[in-house]
Amino acid sequence: MAAKSLVQPLFDGPVDIVGDVHGELECLLQVLRHLGYNNLGIHPEGRRLVFLGDLTDRGPDSPGVVELVRSFVDAGYAQCVLGNHDLNILLGQEKLDNGWFFGKPFFHDRALVPQVLATDAIRQGVLDFFSRLPLALERADLRVVHACWQTEMVDLARPARATVDLYNRHADLIERDLQQRSDIDAVARELEHQNRNPVKVLTSGRERRAEAPFESSGKLRYEERVRWWENYEDVEFCFFGHYASPLGQPHGRGRALCIDYAVGKRWTERGQAAPGTAFKFKLAAARFPEKTLLFDDGSTAKLGP
Repeated sequence: MAAKSLVQPLFDGPVDIVGDVHGELECLLQVLRHLGYNNLGIHPEGRRLVFLGDLTDRGPDSPGVVELVRSFVDAGYAQCVLGNHDLNILLGQEKLDNGWFFGKPFFHDRALVPQVLATDAIRQGVLDFFSRLPLALERADLRVVHACWQTEMVDLARPARATVDLYNRHADLIERDLQQRSDIDAVARELEHQNRNPVKVLTSGRERRAEAPFESSGKLRYEERVRWWENYEDVEFCFFGHYASPLGQPHGRGRALCIDYAVGKRWTERGQAAPGTAFKFKLAAARFPEKTLLFDDGSTAKLGP
């Protein structure tokens, strides 16, 4: 079943916005306990959960995370937007770190990274859930998107009902335009597809040509991310994920704040850290309207101005 709209109303009242989980089920359960939610996703004070997407990949139990979040959403206790990792699965694109979905073990430096692998039933359930997720959520004082709030792209997504259809329609339009041009190189073509497709912009942000190539996620990249939040001047607060940072301090600017603290990289720590060592990479939740951060280890920080 497709989403009612790819831009949906955000819950009224106090909310707790959870950053990119990336298969770290135990971290998510710890955050929920610290926030005061029970196993059904119910809060005694009537607060509700909002997830920023990228529920899967890298961590040990992507299916478990999807099943838990789906149960909260289906019961009306939570909302969730689609992330770029979730989009890759919807599009059937096999990447370095989503082999679990295709039933393939994940190896790093020839060492097996322990992960729950998907069965046919799990795959169907994940696809059904991701196909129903919006790309953005909004209300008068608050916006939620996985990677980038660009009003033009949000407006293109408003009348749409199916993410894959919207993605393919714009990909085809862009490619037809590019076929008429012989004056641009491969990097410029990639940037056209990234920056003109609303699904790409909302789930993975805007990009520009990098000054020099660099390696990321096992491939050589010629494009780098645009720090769009530095020019965000709207009055609405906007929370987003995607731009992982292990710094432990709110990153973003003014009223546009990223709450992805790189828990998706915790699998790299797990095989190296001594027993009892605190993890550097964390899962965070932002409490609104309080504007505070809570991490899976129970620590807190103040958000924004």
